[in-house]
Amino acid sequence: MRRFLTLLTCLAACSTHAADDPPLSRDIKDWNVTCDNVRTCTAVSTRPAHAEKGELYFPLRITRKAGADGALHIGVFSYVEVHGDPLIDGEPMRMPLVQRKRSDYDVSDVPELRSASDADALTFIKALRNAGELAFSTSDDPTRASLNGLTGALLLMDDVQGRVGTVTALAKPGPAPASSVPAAPAAPLAPDWKTPAALSKAQAEHVRAVAMNVSSQSWQVEVLDGDEPKGEVHALNAEQALLIVQTGCSAYNCTYRLYVTPIDAPEQVKAAPFADGVVLPDVEPNGSVAFDPQTGELTSLALAMGMGGCGTAASWRYDGAQFVLTHAAQMNACMGLRDQDWPVLWETRAQP
Repeated sequence: MRRFLTLLTCLAACSTHAADDPPLSRDIKDWNVTCDNVRTCTAVSTRPAHAEKGELYFPLRITRKAGADGALHIGVFSYVEVHGDPLIDGEPMRMPLVQRKRSDYDVSDVPELRSASDADALTFIKALRNAGELAFSTSDDPTRASLNGLTGALLLMDDVQGRVGTVTALAKPGPAPASSVPAAPAAPLAPDWKTPAALSKAQAEHVRAVAMNVSSQSWQVEVLDGDEPKGEVHALNAEQALLIVQTGCSAYNCTYRLYVTPIDAPEQVKAAPFADGVVLPDVEPNGSVAFDPQTGELTSLALAMGMGGCGTAASWRYDGAQFVLTHAAQMNACMGLRDQDWPVLWETRAQP
């Protein structure tokens, strides 16, 4: 949890960056705007501070990619079934929305029940831009999304993507042609991965035992009374292995130390190196950490509450010398969204 709070501090600091310096995450009244390293921006409505206990609020999410033809999408996410047309400031409005049923999703999900893309999404956003509240009827009380801050959120998205004053802008369109919108920057290449031969059970146990013993002074300080440290080993290539040491767990997050070691000389174990240069230095493996030897992805999911719906998700891949960040997403407000639906801060692309 300490590391998660450090991350939120970092994200708050990121919000002071210039608007054209993503990745960034910024709260604007009842909205959060996140833009990643290729200027894809996501705005999500949050529960207003003045909301009464028991009132239903759903996350309304708007995502747009950079560039003149950047795809635009808006989605209504709700854990209760919604009915009929949307109510904009209490008035029913017919909108071109794709409808899905809550019953088609797992009971634990907060799924996207209404959505629109591109021209239809733009029509919907224009109807919301100067309103105060979006609502849908349910079998009980209505569920709402506050639109307080939406115009500012859209303006920030436009600013980051160089759309202000162009025909493509969401908040303040103007006469400038779409061709004047800057192209999206290319995402950095993710390290290539070739699945190595798995270690035998005896080999893995030997590497684990020796490497944990040698490295114990560095991770033992994090072990709390009553916790039993656990270690697992995975081959990174023919010569090197990854050691993941789980040092303890709280209610819903665990802490870890990661190491890289020569397979044939596990006594030479060292702390796992992570690449510098990403503007998110406090995104590190924590909460729930796993390694997939088939994809080479080291993944981390740190939750801000036990039921999920908010936190930080990240993944890395080993390039032979260090772990390189390949994906990062975060959701500050606990609105129930799955981590797959959290706003993205960092993305990469596969090797050609």
